[in-house]
Amino acid sequence: MRTFTSIPKSLLAGLMAAALLGVVPAGATTRPAATTTASAHAVKVVKVRFHGAFKGTIAMLWSSSGAKATSVKGTGSATYLGKATMTGTGSAPASNTCDPLTGIGFLRGAGSMLRLKVINPTKSQACAAGSSAPTSVSVKGVAKILSGAGKWRGATGTLNFTGSFSIQKTTAGSTETDAYSAKLTGLVLVRK
Repeated sequence: MRTFTSIPKSLLAGLMAAALLGVVPAGATTRPAATTTASAHAVKVVKVRFHGAFKGTIAMLWSSSGAKATSVKGTGSATYLGKATMTGTGSAPASNTCDPLTGIGFLRGAGSMLRLKVINPTKSQACAAGSSAPTSVSVKGVAKILSGAGKWRGATGTLNFTGSFSIQKTTAGSTETDAYSAKLTGLVLVRK
């Protein structure tokens, strides 16, 4: 019987190299590799308090079934974004003084971005102060983070938002552009 020390060094070196590279010598038998849940790189999750404030314009198109925010554009500042822009679109049925609000938006700045979607119609609403125009409208709700980039890459969570603008008319087929302001706050999880 050969001992370990009697194996030629060149053969031992070849077997070590094959093992490191995952090469199986001819005639050798293999077993399935054991799986592990441990990752080579641990993922660190950081909780970041988000705060953003924006001002800009909202362009609206009125129809017989509601109002559509065809363009929301603003500037301001936000966590990790510094000076930033806000863009988006949205809609509401406008059948009552308070109606559910839906929409998609982006916050961009300093090489970073968050993509948001307004969720939870019972908590996300546009409410008019009066029953006819002209009147002010306040908005509040919850936006889910759909994706992020830059410093917000891998971000998840929700942001609470509040805002306001005034409407001048509600006639079907009419359009208008009004000033708005908005604030967003929340706790965001970022994977590093």
